Amino acid sequence: MPNLPFRSLAGHLIRRTLGLALCCMVAVFVVQVGIMLQHQRKEFERLADEIAKTSVPLLSVSLWDIELRAVQQQVAMMAERPEVGFVMLTVGTGQQFQAGNAALQPESSSLRIAIPAPQGKNVIAELRLWPNPQFAIDEMVHTAWTVLAGYGLFTVLICSLIAYLLRRELQIPLQRLAQFASELTPQTLVQPLVLDRPRRSHSDEIDLVAHGFSKLQNGLRTHIANLDKMVAERTQQLEALAEANHVLSITDPLTGCFNRRTLEPRLLEEIERAHRYQRPFSVICLDLDHFKQINDSYGHAAGDAVLCATADHLRNATRFRLDWTVRLGGEEFLIVLPETVLATALQNAERLRQLLQAEPVWFEGQRIDLTASFGVAQWQDDQASAELVQLADSLLYQAKAAGRNCIFPAPPAME
Repeated sequence: MPNLPFRSLAGHLIRRTLGLALCCMVAVFVVQVGIMLQHQRKEFERLADEIAKTSVPLLSVSLWDIELRAVQQQVAMMAERPEVGFVMLTVGTGQQFQAGNAALQPESSSLRIAIPAPQGKNVIAELRLWPNPQFAIDEMVHTAWTVLAGYGLFTVLICSLIAYLLRRELQIPLQRLAQFASELTPQTLVQPLVLDRPRRSHSDEIDLVAHGFSKLQNGLRTHIANLDKMVAERTQQLEALAEANHVLSITDPLTGCFNRRTLEPRLLEEIERAHRYQRPFSVICLDLDHFKQINDSYGHAAGDAVLCATADHLRNATRFRLDWTVRLGGEEFLIVLPETVLATALQNAERLRQLLQAEPVWFEGQRIDLTASFGVAQWQDDQASAELVQLADSLLYQAKAAGRNCIFPAPPAME
């Protein structure tokens, strides 16, 4: 929006109202002047009729009797009337009697009155009357000022009332609306709009605008509340997805054990902890015996069932949230036993060997017997994680070479 100068709507309406009132006043003045001119013309004609009825018979007698002084006095009396500016009586013999302002003769029209003889209809003289323009102007000015004063007072009262009503009903509420809209920020977007208008039995456009603001704010408030809820739900879903992705990235999808990618960093943590606190930990590496024969005889689905059953046995036979199991690949697993010496690890391995041998797997009504070979080693100071896993793996293969379904511990020199 261009940076235009501000102009109050209520003030503009008040100025427009005053301008229209002045225009109406001028129009009234012009009409009044026209009416006054017509009125004065009619009044002058009425005066001429009155003179014709009252003064003409006297003039007729005075002229007939040749009483020139009386004629001049009567002409002067006619000129003394304020409405009459100049009077001229012309006798048939050419003699003239005048009174008043002779300068008005060429400037304005006059009324002519014929004067007949007293005892006949013959015209013996002509009487001419000119109106007094100054009298007409004074009358018009007086009447016009009277009308204008009354109209002006009425206009001032009406405009004052309109200005008061516009200010109370329009300017102040609009200013509050404008100030409210100009001060809106994201932080005050739901701040209620307060116009503080007097109670009325009706509503107007400003009330509709205020109601629209309130409706918009309620909608925004609801939307923001729903948005916060949606954000919280989406955040929870994203956290759950992130956790699920993390679990998928570190676990084997078939057995639920940790995958080989997780082995190295977690085993390094165990070594660092054992080295810092001088605490022992051991590992058990096991491999199912004759697993390829199980796949060939019963199918890969049966092999998967065997792996899952084996993982369940390992979880059930180890300490919850302390020991952890990794599927190294195929049918080979590695169990990490923190806070465990080699002797205890050997006992755990023997328990696992007996458990797997005693609990066959049933798949589609077929019994599948299991045995496993074990290699057990305890971590030694300054031993790398790969060396520890390699040691347990080599012990495992020694157990397989010895006939399977047995346990090979690390030799005393490696303890």
